[in-house]
Amino acid sequence: MFHQSKGCGLVCIHPLTRYAPKSVQETEVKKIVNRKFFQQQSGFIASYILYGIGLLAIVGAAYARLSTNTQQGQSVQDTVNEVAVQLEVIKGKIMLCAAVYPDGDHGQFNTRHAYPAPATAGHAAVISAVACPTPNGPLSLALMPDGIPLPVSPPDFEEWVYEHTEAGGIRLRLIPRLSGGAAATRERLLRQYDGSIIANGDEIVFAVLN
Repeated sequence: MFHQSKGCGLVCIHPLTRYAPKSVQETEVKKIVNRKFFQQQSGFIASYILYGIGLLAIVGAAYARLSTNTQQGQSVQDTVNEVAVQLEVIKGKIMLCAAVYPDGDHGQFNTRHAYPAPATAGHAAVISAVACPTPNGPLSLALMPDGIPLPVSPPDFEEWVYEHTEAGGIRLRLIPRLSGGAAATRERLLRQYDGSIIANGDEIVFAVLN
């Protein structure tokens, strides 16, 4: 009867193989060594596959964050562009009022007579309520002969506010709907209109005419 040897190490030869010819023993040894090598290689390959999967997951998460940040940045820039267009439209209507009706008089104070000046505290009003002081009576800015409707402020902001005071001149105010809202848009506008815009708390104040 044959007994398997103990403590045979990495390569164990079946007991019967000991009594086989040398060539057979060598073949058995090679088979065992090859099998061990294949198992080790398989382990390495599996490890690399798992590493690759983990790396792809990390890259995917980073790309998702980058994509989200890019989309948010583009959304802010879209709002900035919209504000810029609306600002020019409103300014154009204000200037057109004085150009078409130079003999108009707002009657609130003794300067810039032909420009709108709301008869309210602070001479301020939402843009839809502002009227051009024509010689024939007030005419809504929406009805100026440019044929362009009054713009609707971006979703993050309240309706544009027009302000005309004797000392401060003509200003346009843009106020966030939420306290502290549209901070990224406000910061980008402050950079873009440096010198003709100020931040008054959450409000953005554009200088139109001094």
